Amino acid sequence: MYDVAEKVAVITGGTRGIGLALAEHLLQQKSRVVINGRSTTDEARALQETHGADNVVIVEADVSVPAEAARLVAETEARFGRLDMLVHSAGGPAGGKVPGMETESWMQAFAIHVHPVFHLFQAAHPLLAKEGGAVLLVSSVAGIRGCPGTVAYQTVKGALIPMAKALAMDHGVEGIRVNVIAPGIIRTRFHDAMTKEAQAHNLQNRIPLRREGSVDDVAEAMMTLLQNEFITGETLVVDGGMSMRVTG
Repeated sequence: MYDVAEKVAVITGGTRGIGLALAEHLLQQKSRVVINGRSTTDEARALQETHGADNVVIVEADVSVPAEAARLVAETEARFGRLDMLVHSAGGPAGGKVPGMETESWMQAFAIHVHPVFHLFQAAHPLLAKEGGAVLLVSSVAGIRGCPGTVAYQTVKGALIPMAKALAMDHGVEGIRVNVIAPGIIRTRFHDAMTKEAQAHNLQNRIPLRREGSVDDVAEAMMTLLQNEFITGETLVVDGGMSMRVTG
């Protein structure tokens, strides 16, 4: 098992939700974390206060901008002298069908979800290759199964899966593992707009376990992918069984 104690993790989208939950789990295992968001949050500041500024660093950066993604890695190296785990959890909704979608919205979905992986990995590769490390990309069951009215979101989340396989194949010889986590319906602000009717339908008809997931459900699975040294190029679905259904 890969020992994450004293290792350094960069988590984009780490100021809230799944990214923040993963930061908490890593800190419990004595990792040091750099949590990134376009702006900070009260939750991120509270985590830093609890674990100390020597263990939690908050870097505000928009990783959809190539130079900002590179700066995030550079600031991590300047602070800790290493980078062992790279997690791209930053994201956001991208709804709509093609006929009514603006080109800018389509391009922005790639800028947020896909392109940062290229820029972050390129900047972090020398550090990850020093002693081997782990890369984890946050996809979605929407990137695996059909979901109406979200063509851009499905496309970008689906793109992360072959991208991870390509990186895993190219860099396995360097001891760099690259995997994907694909959450289902997880109760975060991402789903705040869900109606009560839609929530009830999900619980009664779509999710066999009859509950929504929590950020800790996802973070625990992410820890497995970060710590297991013989898993690479794989996608782990965490959705209460929703995506195995034929209909619903």
